[in-house]
Amino acid sequence: MNITDFKQPYPAGPAMEGNPNFTGTAWLYPLSHEQELNVPMFNVTFEPACRNNWHRHSGGQILIATAGVGYYQEKGKPARRLFPGDIVEIAPGEEHWHGAAPDSWFAHIAIECNPQSNEVTWLGSVTDSEYAQATANAGNISELSGRQQAIVAIASYTAAGDPEGLTRALEQGLAEGMTVNEIKELLIQAYAYCGFPRSLTALGVFNDLLAARKSKGINAPEGEAASVVSDIDKYGQGAETLSKLSGVPVDAPAPWYQDFAPGINRFLKEHLFADIFGRGVLPYTDRELATVAMLTALGGVEPMASGHIGICRHLGVSSLQLNALLDIIERNMGNRKVEPIRKIVNR
Repeated sequence: MNITDFKQPYPAGPAMEGNPNFTGTAWLYPLSHEQELNVPMFNVTFEPACRNNWHRHSGGQILIATAGVGYYQEKGKPARRLFPGDIVEIAPGEEHWHGAAPDSWFAHIAIECNPQSNEVTWLGSVTDSEYAQATANAGNISELSGRQQAIVAIASYTAAGDPEGLTRALEQGLAEGMTVNEIKELLIQAYAYCGFPRSLTALGVFNDLLAARKSKGINAPEGEAASVVSDIDKYGQGAETLSKLSGVPVDAPAPWYQDFAPGINRFLKEHLFADIFGRGVLPYTDRELATVAMLTALGGVEPMASGHIGICRHLGVSSLQLNALLDIIERNMGNRKVEPIRKIVNR
């Protein structure tokens, strides 16, 4: 990725190449132009691992993270990881630095407070060892394969209803060798967890992407076609599949919703775990990673997410891999929806 590929709400502006107060390259663009307002604001964009030197503002500063993942650290305190929407209020004279995560571009708005008397004092650079220690929690994304990372991104952007993010994720999946039918399966499965509108919209985005690629002579392999599940005893087939996924015996006590709304239990067994999970094409682990990603991006469905996290663990997915899944969504969408799910994973 380069600066032109990094999606953010404001222009990047010119690069500050050779600036002695930055390690790496940053870009600066002024956002305020009416001097009478006395509120200087700038959009600052950092390439991965770029950060500014230790410094302080005599009049203080406010930062508003707008894109990517970054860090802010005050002298003598742990670094704070920043996601879009996060606000940092920096007191006058507070020694600090801010910049991008090691594996992510980052942009924030910098607001100069008390501009009539506010002066910046630049201090020493943030050393590589200081930066490495501060960003040691940069994430576990490498615990998942490139293909699995693409599955998580496709599923979460589908659930969030973000066509731009989904297009990038679909391209990532194709680049990782996913077939057309594998991706279609993810998008079909999405309707069971986030509804037909999200699923159909995502399929439309994928169809448009394939058409655009075809017009350029780029074709992806179709891959294995889905199977059709027999109509004979679908309830039994679904119950057996759910037992394999969860490790809970078929004859275990019925879930609470069996008595309250028996129809939903039948639909879950016959349709979700027989019709959909029985189509093949994708292994159960891929389907469950996608499910947890969808439920995380959807938000507010922690009990269901907890159940599918348990299924992932039963299928051999490690807690590090689940945290990597959450790191991907956190990097792409922020931590608001990720935080409650991470608590479940770490519990």
